[in-house]
Amino acid sequence: MQNQIKEKIKTSIAAIVLIILIFIAITITYKYSIEGEVNMPFKLSKIVIGSMVVSSDNLITNDGLENEIVQNNGIYFEIKKNEKYEKEATIKNIEISNIEVTKPPKKGYIKTYIPNTTENKKFTYSDNYILEGNSLTYKGASKSDTTTLEINNQGGIIGIAFGNTKLGTYNIMNEEKIIDGTMLKDMGITDEDIKFTVSFDFIIDTNGKKYKTNIKLDLPPSEITQNGKSSLEITDTNKYIFKREK
Repeated sequence: MQNQIKEKIKTSIAAIVLIILIFIAITITYKYSIEGEVNMPFKLSKIVIGSMVVSSDNLITNDGLENEIVQNNGIYFEIKKNEKYEKEATIKNIEISNIEVTKPPKKGYIKTYIPNTTENKKFTYSDNYILEGNSLTYKGASKSDTTTLEINNQGGIIGIAFGNTKLGTYNIMNEEKIIDGTMLKDMGITDEDIKFTVSFDFIIDTNGKKYKTNIKLDLPPSEITQNGKSSLEITDTNKYIFKREK
């Protein structure tokens, strides 16, 4: 009889311990799904967006007098080292992948551009600099240089751009015409017409460990047909939850 009681007690204790372990596991999993990685070696500290209208370098007419206009959106990401991370760490790669226009504009066609060195511009909006595929990778190096797709392995800035094309053209002989967002208004294009949303995965690869989050951006960040251009600085990057890639 006593042995039966002991066995029941052991079984009850084992069941309680199992329930506690399951509860702890569920709690940890839920917390991770909400908070993600809380002590990454590097962190996304800032996103800066600049939007306006520029001239494309694509040839529209043989005489070269008509240029295509592009509603451009240059996006820069600042990566900083986590001072609270006690282990040695370096950046191997920063990858922007699975790029997708989840909400296209009512007018125009979105193209993705990579940085370049033409005429000291960060971005040149010609077909020569369109991103092939839907992934852009910056490699860790001794210094940051967006034009060679390199980032300092201790942190730096990378960039990518999204251009809304096929909106119209302008004559370069018209010196009175200012090339900015107000041109769209003159063409009967509204801010609502050019709004679009992009989505992509942002991956920080350090020492063989990869951390990934998904970022969605509404572009342009504000009205440009009245003001000519718009900008946005996102410093609340904690809303982007990074999780470790397996």
